Amino acid sequence: MPMNEAAIALAETGKIGALNLLFKRHPYSLVRFMLDILAAIPETIPVQTFAQLLPGKSPPASTAMREEDWVECDKMVSFINKLPENHDIGSQIRTEPVVKRLLGSFWPSTDDLAVWYKNRARDIDSYSGLLDNCLCLIDFACQKGVYGLKQFHEDISYLHQLVYADNDGEISTSMSLVAWEQLSDYEKFRTMLQRCKEENVVESLRNKAIPFMHKRSHSVTLATQQHTADGHSEVDHTKGESFLVRWLKEISLANKFDLCLMVIEEGCRELRSCGFFKNEVEVVDCALQCVYLFTVTDRWSTMSAILSKLPHKQDSEICIGILDQRCKVAEGHIEAGRLLAFYQVPKPMNFFLEAHLDEKGVKQIIRLILSKFIRRQPGRSDNEWANMWRDMLCLQEKAFPFLDLEYLLTEFCRGLLKAGKFSLARSYLRGTSSASLATEKAENLVIQAAREYFFSASSLSCSEIWKAKGCLNLFPSSRNVKAEADIIDALTVKLPYLGVTLLPVQFRQIKDPMEIIKMAVTSQAGAYLHVDELIEVAKLLGLSSLDEISAVEEIIAREAAVSGDLQLAFDLCLVLAKKGHGLVWDLCAALARGPLENMEISSRKQLLGFALSHCDEESISELLLAWKDLDMQGQCETLMTLTGTNAPNFSIQGSSVISLPGYSIQDIVDLKNSSELADGFNGADQENHFSSIKNTLSLVAKNLPVENGTNWDLILQENGKILSFAAIQLPWLLELTRKEDYSKKFTSGLIPGKQYVSVRTQTVITILSWLARNGFAPRDDLIASLAKSILEPPATEEEDVIGCSFLLNLVDAFSGVQVIEEQLRTRENYLETCSIMNVGMTYSILHNTGVDCEGPTQRRELLLGKFREKNKPLNADDINRIDAVQSSFWREWKLKLEEKKRVTEHSRFLEQIIPGVETTRFLSGDASYIESVIFSLIESLTLEKKHILKDILRMADTYGLNRAEVILRYITSILISEIWTNDDIMAEISEIKGEILDNAAETIKTVSLIVYPAVDGCNKHRLAYIYNLLSDCYKKLEESKEPLPMILSDQPHALSLGLVHYYKVIEQECKRISFVKDLNFKNITGLGGLNLQCFSSEVYAHTNEFSLEALSEMVKTLVIVYRDSVPEGLISWQDVRKHYILHLLTKLNDRFRTEFSTKNPEIFLNISSELEHIYDLCRKHIILLEPSEALDIMKQYFIVILPPDGAYENLPDNSTWQDCLIFLLNFWIRLTEEMQEFASAEISVEKIKFHPGCLMSCLKVFMRLVMEDSVSPSQSWSTIVDYVKNGLISDPSRDIFTFCRAMIFSGCGFASISEVFVEALQHHANTVTASAETEFQHLSHLYLKVLEPILQDLANGSREHQKLYQLISSLSNLEGDFNELKKVRCAVWERLARFSEDLLLASNVRVHVLELLQFIAGKSVKGLSSELQLNVHPWVGWDESLCANNKSQITSNDGLPEQIDTSSRFTSTLVALRSSQLMTAISPGFEITPDDLSSVDTAVSCFLKLCAVANADPHLDVLVVILEEWEGLFMIKKEEEASPELSNAENSWSDDWDEGWESFQEIEALEREKKGDSLLIHPLHESWTEIFKLLIKASRVKDVLKLIDQSILKPGGVLLDEGDARNLNDIILGMDCFMASKMMLLLPYEGLQVESLTALENKMKQGTSDIANDHEFLTLILSSGILSTVINKSSFGTIFSYVCYLVGNFSHRFQEAQLPKLRKEGSNEHGNTKGDISFLFARILFPTFISELVKADQLILAGFMITKFMHTNASFRLINIAEASLRRYLEGQFQVQEHNKVALDETSCYEPLKNTVSSLRDKLGNSLQSALSLLPKNESNR
Repeated sequence: MPMNEAAIALAETGKIGALNLLFKRHPYSLVRFMLDILAAIPETIPVQTFAQLLPGKSPPASTAMREEDWVECDKMVSFINKLPENHDIGSQIRTEPVVKRLLGSFWPSTDDLAVWYKNRARDIDSYSGLLDNCLCLIDFACQKGVYGLKQFHEDISYLHQLVYADNDGEISTSMSLVAWEQLSDYEKFRTMLQRCKEENVVESLRNKAIPFMHKRSHSVTLATQQHTADGHSEVDHTKGESFLVRWLKEISLANKFDLCLMVIEEGCRELRSCGFFKNEVEVVDCALQCVYLFTVTDRWSTMSAILSKLPHKQDSEICIGILDQRCKVAEGHIEAGRLLAFYQVPKPMNFFLEAHLDEKGVKQIIRLILSKFIRRQPGRSDNEWANMWRDMLCLQEKAFPFLDLEYLLTEFCRGLLKAGKFSLARSYLRGTSSASLATEKAENLVIQAAREYFFSASSLSCSEIWKAKGCLNLFPSSRNVKAEADIIDALTVKLPYLGVTLLPVQFRQIKDPMEIIKMAVTSQAGAYLHVDELIEVAKLLGLSSLDEISAVEEIIAREAAVSGDLQLAFDLCLVLAKKGHGLVWDLCAALARGPLENMEISSRKQLLGFALSHCDEESISELLLAWKDLDMQGQCETLMTLTGTNAPNFSIQGSSVISLPGYSIQDIVDLKNSSELADGFNGADQENHFSSIKNTLSLVAKNLPVENGTNWDLILQENGKILSFAAIQLPWLLELTRKEDYSKKFTSGLIPGKQYVSVRTQTVITILSWLARNGFAPRDDLIASLAKSILEPPATEEEDVIGCSFLLNLVDAFSGVQVIEEQLRTRENYLETCSIMNVGMTYSILHNTGVDCEGPTQRRELLLGKFREKNKPLNADDINRIDAVQSSFWREWKLKLEEKKRVTEHSRFLEQIIPGVETTRFLSGDASYIESVIFSLIESLTLEKKHILKDILRMADTYGLNRAEVILRYITSILISEIWTNDDIMAEISEIKGEILDNAAETIKTVSLIVYPAVDGCNKHRLAYIYNLLSDCYKKLEESKEPLPMILSDQPHALSLGLVHYYKVIEQECKRISFVKDLNFKNITGLGGLNLQCFSSEVYAHTNEFSLEALSEMVKTLVIVYRDSVPEGLISWQDVRKHYILHLLTKLNDRFRTEFSTKNPEIFLNISSELEHIYDLCRKHIILLEPSEALDIMKQYFIVILPPDGAYENLPDNSTWQDCLIFLLNFWIRLTEEMQEFASAEISVEKIKFHPGCLMSCLKVFMRLVMEDSVSPSQSWSTIVDYVKNGLISDPSRDIFTFCRAMIFSGCGFASISEVFVEALQHHANTVTASAETEFQHLSHLYLKVLEPILQDLANGSREHQKLYQLISSLSNLEGDFNELKKVRCAVWERLARFSEDLLLASNVRVHVLELLQFIAGKSVKGLSSELQLNVHPWVGWDESLCANNKSQITSNDGLPEQIDTSSRFTSTLVALRSSQLMTAISPGFEITPDDLSSVDTAVSCFLKLCAVANADPHLDVLVVILEEWEGLFMIKKEEEASPELSNAENSWSDDWDEGWESFQEIEALEREKKGDSLLIHPLHESWTEIFKLLIKASRVKDVLKLIDQSILKPGGVLLDEGDARNLNDIILGMDCFMASKMMLLLPYEGLQVESLTALENKMKQGTSDIANDHEFLTLILSSGILSTVINKSSFGTIFSYVCYLVGNFSHRFQEAQLPKLRKEGSNEHGNTKGDISFLFARILFPTFISELVKADQLILAGFMITKFMHTNASFRLINIAEASLRRYLEGQFQVQEHNKVALDETSCYEPLKNTVSSLRDKLGNSLQSALSLLPKNESNR
């Protein structure tokens, strides 16, 4: 059988020993089949039995084989290779050496091994279910170096915990390993927590789920970070959540409130230590998400409890401020949800998140709440409504902030009104402290509520009517509310009074309230008589406008006319006519022509005129004739009223008096023919009267033409109206025209344009109107009389035209000339005179042109045409034609008019130019008066703009003034004036510019001495014009070669340039900067040169973004004035740009320091963006500067927005501030790149002494480190702030040093510092010339350079150690190049070591450095300062022996003693220095050297010397402290000396086994307990013995007990050996047997314990003092384990009795202490105080004592003590009952110990035996379990 098959057969049968032997003897033959062989081992065999067979990462280091035989050589290998395949002899002769030569070495790869182990583990679980074997198999694989199985090992471990570790049995145990593997990490996490309850979820999380989450979430986080670094930033949000967060969200969705609350509460209790959540941010965010996932609406208290458990902002470090805000919002949502549930509108939490998207739905909820609240019975009280309003405000604030408070108040008030709470509504309608309603909205609310009440009323007397009125009474003074109340009043009171009854529902159906008025008017007879009531009802119904009232009055008037009440109808129509109500015109016309008596003519005329204005087309002619008759009648009545006379009472001359008492004027007008009038005369009188009437008519009218076939007789006979008027009215009217008195009375006239006319004029107009209406032609004298009255002054030009038009109707034209001449004589006003002269000329032209007009129309057109041409001059033909036809009268008249007109116009010209001038003095030629008036007029132009230059020059020429002087004065006034613009001035003097230049010299003097000083320097347009004028004047002088006037002292500067060119230049620059407001150009330059005193300040003061270019160009241009030498202090155009840039940076810096806040990174980002924007704006200016100046300016950009001192230390390490930092670094890199361009553009690097390239390389690497999170934001900020403060210097190597030093001091790691340093150094080497070599070639040089000044400050007594700590901490981790790190560490270590050895340094400095060295080396040194421990990190992987000898390498272990000495040298020195400092309190001059502590013997000798010096009680405490210091030193030395060499035998197969393989059939235990045969004694036990003696001598035995008790937990061993202990026992026995016993009981020497107890027994038999309360003795005798000896030995009877007595006494005290608490219903357990002796006795000492009794087989005594302790009735104190009580007590105590372990408080009641008590507590559980196992089993008790 082949060997491999044989091995498989052995494996299948489980013969591990034989298989092991086979593998040992034939390793090379079986190694290729090793995995198959091992896979054949049955799955049920424990893995430990064949663990030595399991393969590791590499084959065994050595294999035990016999020596090769001579035949086992290469020839044999060749022989075997030549044999045929499958030859028998080949397999027989293949010995192991031959196989080794034949096949060579072979071992499976690690991947193959990992796959085999995994498959094997799966098979074991699948076939046997023995998960223990799976776990053990993979555990051995990991131990043997197959590290790729660690993850698989963890998976099996967690599955093992699920299957075996849970005691509740709720989790399924049927899950296979394969199924477990297929679960995702989160599913595994969730499986661990399936079916967890509130009482066990925390334990499950702590024990299983949270450790699993931490391990697995780390890999997920790394994968996510890698995914993000690769550019894939869109990662599933759930992948970034922890498993716990996802699980909590799932259970929240299932509404498992209590479970969620329990987890979050536990997670927040000890946030950083429990590990449930990463930080405060995660727990807060998780809790918020969970709360919003709950869907039930009745667990609001639980939600509040969840949020209340979250860490508050002031107690945590929540960096994202929005979480705090979200918490507040969530609390508000919970409160809102509680309120909605209270008001029966429950909503889940997630509703509030999207409530703002459904504002309409939220408003519906508010209305639903109010509706339900109103419908609740009984009605709600005012207090309940007030509470509801507060709840609504809370809802708005907490959940619905998008709702307007005004809307809430509106709905709330609407609810109050619907509920009938009018008094309460009144107060809310007026507004509250949080919201108020506009008056209009409040009124609308009240109106709407009142309408709802009113329209729901079933009758006019039901309660709804009164509610509506009560509702409206809330705003009694409001117009709208009053209108609504009026409607109710109209329907309920007014209309029923008028006989109309309408229900509210009927009223609601009527659209037009006018229908109600019609119903009221027609409802009953005579209803129209109630005019006022009807109008009042209309107003109450809302018909209050003028048109609506007029419509109501129309309805009443028509009803009155139908009913026959014409007077009422007339009165109403008259009122309506005045209002302009056109719809009633037909009724007005009917009434005006109706039979109504006592109606005045004016009223009839008014009604008829109104009807004419609004009637239809068919009625116009008829109404117009009626109106004419009434108008004539009205004129006559007006004259009667004015004169007080009556026409019929007048008589015609030569006839008798005519009296017509039976006729009125209306009757006379209505006569149809003369027969009616002639009936009152006889035949003779009738003829005389007709003759008299015709004579009267001939006075006013021309005779009728005969050819028409008509005459006066015929007209008078046929027309009664004409006859009656001529007989009665006309004589009366003629009489009125003849009286002078009537020419003085004025009244409003009838002529258009004439405001007042006399009675006589009105009479003439009346006569002319009558003549015109009847077709009679008037006489000339009547027309002339009318024209005179119109032309009478004062008269306007229009009135003159009207008067002239009347004159043109005269047959005799000369009558019109007389009228005009009369007006010329009487008029005095110039305009009126000119007007009448123009009228006269026109009148004469019209009459003398020979044009005949055939009719009035042609005459009118001719008249209008002539008056349109009145201002148009006549041409020669017209003048000749006029002269040919006109007479001498007209010629003379014309000359007279022209002369008069010339004098009038000249006087008028002077008055227009110079108001108030004395024209007579001007016309008389008064020269002095003329000059003073004209010059005053010119000076007035300064304050008033008048274009009068031509007029003034005309007057100057007319009256002989000096024209040049007048011109200079004129231009002086307008140039000084601020009213005149340059365009106005140029336009004004454009025509005399030549005259000004002709007098150039005088103009220059005037402008320089008068004009220029008076002009404001800010009026740059005016100054530019002045400079232009001066330039032109000087140019004129140069052309005429006249001498230039020297006027100003600084003019030579301008002369050097040329005055013409100089003034042109400053004119140009003045125009260039004219847009700069408030800039005083006189401060820039004067007439003779630049204003050096104010030049720079004026330019800087007005430099801004808009003026920079102009000012820069201006300075550049003006500086050329000084060609030879530039004066000191004169700025250049570059200075202007520099000032602008620096001003912007200074302003931004001030703003940054004002607004900067560590809590608001957005401000920093905004200001950073603004800084970059400023740079973009200023870059074009920087480019124009000199390179050195440009670089200086750009350096300022680095320091503008750095955080203030101290502020950057408080910047949080979050992503937002990291983004700010990256933004700033990007900007700095951009700056350095462009600075590099400037540095290399025009000048060499050596000249500018700045190398931006080095800084750029540092910044690029540094920013990459920041983005990779290799450097935290706080470290980054600290780095850049420190660098900018000390960097930006000239030396590139120094610049690199400064940047790296800043990184060191900011706490950056070595890898980051190394990357920046190497990159910058390479850049420096490649770009800088070879001569400029840096002094920092290695990082070690850099660190030493940084360290040196720190050590110097330390030597000088500096208390600032932070920089040193940062430097040391930067080297703490193993990162970066390990070799480089090792070099740097060695350099720093050696420098610190040399520094600490400087004996000239103060001892405290040396101590500090030595402590630092010890700490970074990882040594535990007692007494290290908290500052050092907080700020310094030990060096990981540091071995100081590497630096013990830098010149030689340690290659063997021969140097081990030297290494040990080197490592302990610093410790010895440190302890010696500390001890010396402590000894100053005893003996100031005493010094302890490291040699004194070189060995135990020297240390003991030294300590004895110290003890000899100590002579006071406080000195003993110092000695104890010193000894404790030494104790640490010698413990370290002992560990170093005892450290064994480690051997790696993980893959070695041990030969330590029996070759008889039969012994492998029985598997023995692999672990063996080891017990030490001897105690470990403290190396300084002699010193401790000495100090104990001194303490005993000082009667401080308790301190000795305390020190021994403290040593229990120390690893140094027993403080005293047995001999020392015996000596002390002998000493104390003589003093106090109890103390001696206590001390011996603390020591592990049983013989001494028995001796001391024997002495105590004897002492107690003799009688002792009161020691009834000595709990220390009880504690010690229980902890020492000697109680069994005391119980079993009768010689210790007294001591045992005493122990029992102590137990009884403490039991009694404990029960007494419980009585008050039991009365308060407090339990025994919770009522105890942990620091109380009673608590110690009840929870530790008594259970331990009972256990010891059981162990000593004193069951009856133990049982009876329990019954006594439990106060069992005496009748029940039987043995079986005592035994049951004992068992139950021990079981109860055991359960308490298992589930509620006692925690000891830091109280003094346990001193000096605190550690002893703690040890006793720890052993109590085992003691109780042991005692329970010794109790007899009693089946009957079950």
